[in-house]
Amino acid sequence: MLLFPALHGYSVDQPELKPLLAQLERRKAIAFVHCGLFVVKLRDLLGFPRTQDLRRADPLALIPVANAYPGVRFVIPHFGAGFLRETLMAGAQCPNILVDSSSSHSWMATQSPRASLREVFERALEVFGPARVLFGTDSTTFPAGWQRARHEEQRAALAQIGASAADQELIFAGNARRLLGLAPPATSAP
Repeated sequence: MLLFPALHGYSVDQPELKPLLAQLERRKAIAFVHCGLFVVKLRDLLGFPRTQDLRRADPLALIPVANAYPGVRFVIPHFGAGFLRETLMAGAQCPNILVDSSSSHSWMATQSPRASLREVFERALEVFGPARVLFGTDSTTFPAGWQRARHEEQRAALAQIGASAADQELIFAGNARRLLGLAPPATSAP
């Protein structure tokens, strides 16, 4: 399930979402909850007005929801897209909240002091641990797709902080496989 509270004008903790959240709980589902800054370049290009309300984009609103529905795995994309501190606090409070590293990282310009990608990964790993950080490359308008530069940039940041090969395997593949219920790749016998 993909939720965009700031774009669609609701709060993730409002009572009207309880039936949906209960259904997600029964299915042990994954809910991506977009928090933070939200700019859809395609909407801008088409001349659609910006209707995002950042008051509804706060990851802290996810805490009571994640606690009430512990079987749902909530993923906050883009390290919280400008709400890094709040994302870290939500992750510290709820073991079923994960974070993903997707984006162009343009939101980092809103941080004071400005954080480097290395520092963002460092904080995320301190709070979430490597088992709750997911690699992502969602970084621009369709049809960009896979972004090799994003992958290399994130690998470099993890190398700078000394992330182990095992932790990087979790972040770049293992966590997604686990969340999606996919079998790990077969290894060849020596």
